[in-house]
Amino acid sequence: MKLPCMASLAALFIALPAAAQPSARPMGPGPMPVFADFDGNGDGRITEQEFIDARSKRIAERATEGRAMRGLSQALDFKEIDANSDGGLSREEFEVNQSRHFQNRPLK
Repeated sequence: MKLPCMASLAALFIALPAAAQPSARPMGPGPMPVFADFDGNGDGRITEQEFIDARSKRIAERATEGRAMRGLSQALDFKEIDANSDGGLSREEFEVNQSRHFQNRPLK
């Protein structure tokens, strides 16, 4: 009788660490992108094409992970973020948009 009990306990102790491992696919909204993620050439300004490319890349990466980009339908387009309409996003314009988007993003 002791042997089956000991075997069960041993199996439990072996299985517990595996069950405690984090999922390979992270859950939740994930980190917000930063300015450098969008400033493709590192010149301190995000052009409309850099913005489109970075957003498309992020959408594709999340789709590959099986994660939807929640709130994407409410996300502003480049021209709405470009507050001074100069055809480029400054770090300040980008961060104002990120702050606004972060406040409105769903948690799950």
